[in-house]
Amino acid sequence: MYPINSNILRFFVAISITITFVTTAIAEYSSQLVVQTGLLLESDLVVRNVTDLISKKTCLAFYIRTPGTNSLIDCYDIVGEFGTTIRQVGHFKEDDVIIRKIEDIKNNRICLVAYVATVGTSPAVDCYTVTERFKDSLEVTAHLREGDMSVSQISDPGAMRTCLVAYVSTKGTSPAVSCYTSISKSGGMLRQVSAMREGDLVVRKIKDTANKRACMVTYVSTQGTSSNIFCFDE
Repeated sequence: MYPINSNILRFFVAISITITFVTTAIAEYSSQLVVQTGLLLESDLVVRNVTDLISKKTCLAFYIRTPGTNSLIDCYDIVGEFGTTIRQVGHFKEDDVIIRKIEDIKNNRICLVAYVATVGTSPAVDCYTVTERFKDSLEVTAHLREGDMSVSQISDPGAMRTCLVAYVSTKGTSPAVSCYTSISKSGGMLRQVSAMREGDLVVRKIKDTANKRACMVTYVSTQGTSSNIFCFDE
């Protein structure tokens, strides 16, 4: 066996140290590519603005400060410079559901957030980009109750949007929200046009006649469940 030259040994040690340093530096650099650029706290709702510096995408992450909750995230293109200002521009409570309108001012992004502040529930979020804003008010323009389900029609006239918030009145349930472009400025009537129950599954077809929109709401009538809503033109 040939003895190892000390100069060669020192060379390989130096290379090893350099590789370790570069790898660590890259890891540290990479970890800074996603950064928090904004924060909003409204009672038990937390909204964090997170920006990916490489893709030039920014995101709003939502969660409730209760045990067992889940987070939701909405990502979109950055308009102008990095960073944002998040503010609440409207809110109210409808039965057990808290509804908040959150705006990213710099990027013209609005999110309607609905949640129930109880253990194990999660927020429901629907976001949309606006070009012009006339006012930031929210109003309930229609309400429907069918069995253990309630659906509220929320009008956002400043963004020309209508949102439906569905909620099942059993313990520990999470709501669902779906927003679409408004046709009628005055809101309208919600009505159930069909329903199906198979085993534990309930499906209800709800029609927003003023906006020519139909929505399928589905849920399971047990504790800790969540409703889901899907809307389409009709």
